[in-house]
Amino acid sequence: MASQSPAKDIANTKYHAAVTTVLVVGYAMIGRKLAKLDVGDPAKPDLTEALKLTAVVTLATVTKDFLVKSKIIPEDIVKTT
Repeated sequence: MASQSPAKDIANTKYHAAVTTVLVVGYAMIGRKLAKLDVGDPAKPDLTEALKLTAVVTLATVTKDFLVKSKIIPEDIVKTT
């Protein structure tokens, strides 16, 4: 990956951040609607809040990895040459 230009690295980083953000927000909304579960507040220094937030982010990361391995979404938006 060191051979990529900085512009390609930035574009791919933004792509991965956007996918992860959409999944985290989606899981947070599903948790609130279906399970009445409030996702952790990062401003509160509480272990249960941190565990809730960690669980949602981990679930989003696992989902993203599954979608990439299943070739539903591309691994990188800007391909290397």
